[in-house]
Parts: sequence; C-alpha cells; structure tokens
Amino acid sequence: MQENRYKDKIISLLAEACQTEIQKIESTDEHESLTSTGLTSISFISFIVRLEEEFGIEINDSDLVFEKFETLDALYKTLSSYISLENTSEIKKCLILDCDNVLWKGIAGEEPTLIDEDVLKLHLLLSELYNKGIILCLCSKSKPEFIDDAFKNQDMKTDRSIFATAKINRADKTSNIQDIISELNIGKGSVVFVDDSDYELGYISASMPEIYTIKADWSDISFIEEIKAQFSDTPHSELNRAELYREQKEREKEKKLYITVDEYNKSLKTLTDCREAKEYDIPRVSELSVRTNQFNLSDAHFSEDEIKSFFDSPDSRIVILSASDKYGDMGIVGAAVTRGNIIEAFMLSCRVFDRGFEYILLDKLKSLSPEPLKGKFRNNLKNTALADFYSKNGIEVI
Repeated sequence: MQENRYKDKIISLLAEACQTEIQKIESTDEHESLTSTGLTSISFISFIVRLEEEFGIEINDSDLVFEKFETLDALYKTLSSYISLENTSEIKKCLILDCDNVLWKGIAGEEPTLIDEDVLKLHLLLSELYNKGIILCLCSKSKPEFIDDAFKNQDMKTDRSIFATAKINRADKTSNIQDIISELNIGKGSVVFVDDSDYELGYISASMPEIYTIKADWSDISFIEEIKAQFSDTPHSELNRAELYREQKEREKEKKLYITVDEYNKSLKTLTDCREAKEYDIPRVSELSVRTNQFNLSDAHFSEDEIKSFFDSPDSRIVILSASDKYGDMGIVGAAVTRGNIIEAFMLSCRVFDRGFEYILLDKLKSLSPEPLKGKFRNNLKNTALADFYSKNGIEVI
C-alpha cells in the first residue's frame, strides 16, 4: 500500500530534522506539541529546508511560524495549501512489465517458455487494460532476439503491438524505467511496475518510491488481481494510447530537425480546431481533466456529470482544442472551462507540450469573453513550472 505516502515522507523528514526515530513521531498525538520529539527553533528550520527540497515548494514567509508546525495537526493544515495530503493516490496510467516469468513462465533463450491457463489470465487482463486506454510497456534485461522469439510462441495470446514501448537491454531497470517515463512524459506516481525479482522490485522502490511495485509469483496468482485493482479507478479511454505514443515518438524525432515551433508544426502539417464543446465531447473532456496533472492550472479533475453541469449552465462555457498532423489524429488535447470571466480549468495533454497549442486555446477564451479574464491556479506540485502562465499572458491570477 502506498496511500498517504506524502504524510509518510513528511514524518520521515521531520524525524531526520529532529534526529529521532520515525516511530516516535508516528506515535505522537496529532494535537501534542512536537517539542517532545525534539522540534526546536533550529530543527524547525532544518525541517522546512528538507520539505522545500523534497516537494519542490517554497513556504510563504507568513507561514514560517513555529506555532503553525508545532503539532502534527497544525503542520498538516499548514502544508495542505502546498501539498495534496488527502488524495495522494495518483491515477494510474501506465503498466510496465518484466518479461521472463511474468509474461510467460520460464526464461527466454535458456528454456522453452510456458504459457498455461494462469498466464493466459494475465494476458486477458492486459488486453482489457489496453482496451481501457492503459499504456503498456516492457522492461527486461534479456536479449531482444530472445524476447522476439518468445512472442512467437504459438500459445502466446498477447500481441507485441499492444506495448507502446519496450526497453530490452542489459541496462539497470531504474534507468530504463526513467527513460520510459521521460519518453511518455508521465509522472512516476502514475506507473505500476511488475517483476518476479525481489531485488529489482526493491531497487525500484528505493530509487523511485512513487512507483507502485507488484511481484509476479506464479505460485500465487493473486498478483493478477492486484494489478487489476491498481487500475480500477482509472477512467476508460477510447484512445489507442499505444499507437498515440508511437506516433509521438516519430514527432519527437522530427522535432529535432527544426529550430522553431512554427517550423516544426508546419513540417508536420499540423491542423488545430478550437471551438466550444458539443455534448458528445463531454466524456473526453472529463477524461482529459482526470488524467492531466502537469498542464492542469487549477488542478481540476471533473467527472462527466460535473462537466455536464458546466455544459448545461448558461453562465459557463467549455472550449476544446483538437489537433491532427501527418502522423495521425490526436483528438481533443486541450480544454478549458469558464464561469463568467473566471477560468475554472485549463488543461493540455502532455502529448502536445511545446507546440504552442496552449496559446491557441487561451486566445480563443479571450475572444469569447466580453470582460477581462481571471484564471484559477492551484499548485499540485506537478504544475509548478506553469505558475506564471496566466500572468505572463495578461490574465489575473486568483
């Protein structure tokens, strides 16, 4: 379980600053003064420095008051405006799997690989997750030709094409998984990693604790249900994400050939359509809001019913941006929700960063509003780099 990992990390940092045991902090009543655990004016400053470095935040001077951190209750209340402490389980978007003794029983290249009824249950789940829009990836220390041969097994029911990317080499898995995350431009907290090795799982957990790890053990196939459970809250997507990310890799290759965004977009024959949403767009707008964290200025995550209520409200407006290029139709990649002259939400898919689409969407909002716009910004730790987006574009931040 990785729930409340932010609170666990805060307690760990506090214990370090106070030079005491984590258990001592954990056993302290939330309303009891932390001075009993060693919190002093000096360790308080040390704790603040550790917090800011760990979470990439900057505590306001107005909050740098000892009393606001003197108890766990006060501390959590103070930090709640900087860090989301209540909903720490990030929506899972990506499943990365080892191959040997995970996708089959046995080690490819050393022995025949076995695909029995238990393994087929995993294959069936992978197909379900793929159809749901989950990004599937492979990460193995085997030789590529061994993995290729294993996929040719006549009993194999999982096609190689459902995997968006694969890192099959002798590099350490931490580096390979980091490359996958960078390639897909997703957060570590949205990743689930499955391996049969305690060593590999321990290494990933130690180096990237945000990633949820699951051990594949064919003596107890309950791990299949654990994988399924991790994606139970992930909304269904009609998008073929494996194909989308393969297309995106080709775009990134071509991007390196051009100097400016305009030149790059022209080379891709990019077309955009920015318009007010229709009722049939509601599911995709909701999905975009749920899945988007980095370019999500107000950290808004709306259900379909909530988007529908905006759609039906006479003082609200939903504007969407769709895009396509020579590699394919990307569908709706940006959306904004306004209520009067307030921008309640402004979201852009990570797949289209650095293409200038956000300015097209913002210009459309400006053209539709008779009054100067004001935009909501809420820091979720992943959108920090965009804190000044509104102000740089003449929008008052609220």
